[in-house]
Amino acid sequence: MRTVTWAPGSDSQLDQLFDQLREQRYQDRSHRLWKNYSQESFDSAVALTIFFDDQDQPEMCSSISTRDCWPLGAYRILNRLWKHSNKIVFPRVISPSFEHSVRSQISWLDTHVQCKMYFISRQTDNWEHWCIREFRKQFGIEFATEDHRYLTCSNECDDSCWQRIIYNGDAKLLNEWKRK
Repeated sequence: MRTVTWAPGSDSQLDQLFDQLREQRYQDRSHRLWKNYSQESFDSAVALTIFFDDQDQPEMCSSISTRDCWPLGAYRILNRLWKHSNKIVFPRVISPSFEHSVRSQISWLDTHVQCKMYFISRQTDNWEHWCIREFRKQFGIEFATEDHRYLTCSNECDDSCWQRIIYNGDAKLLNEWKRK
């Protein structure tokens, strides 16, 4: 297993592979979130990640992003995540690909940007406490949550832009973030 995280444009071979995998996911119109994998959906990406399995095949892809509607220094990890080969929809445990991807992305943030907080978000409810527990229990990675929905994209009128988050970092930044 290996995980690679890099800035877009810094490795043409990885950029090409990521875009090829992204395009395959985008063309799969049977997936309810297929629009999330358009090329434009990665405009806010500061880094891309591919987790490769033991046979060196891409298993999971995601990005790290930042947006103007988030507090300065806040970064979304596992952004636009998709499982390229591991198609388990509702796992009872978090797969190692998540751990390796999160650790790789946290390491990239520590090395390349002034990260004050990283977070994971989803539009759905009731995932936060399970995810926090599993990351802690399985991997020793700590997250916290708040009982609010935070603005994750610029269209405040779009309900899908208000999402639940789990985060690690400076909790004071949450006071600078639009929330419901």
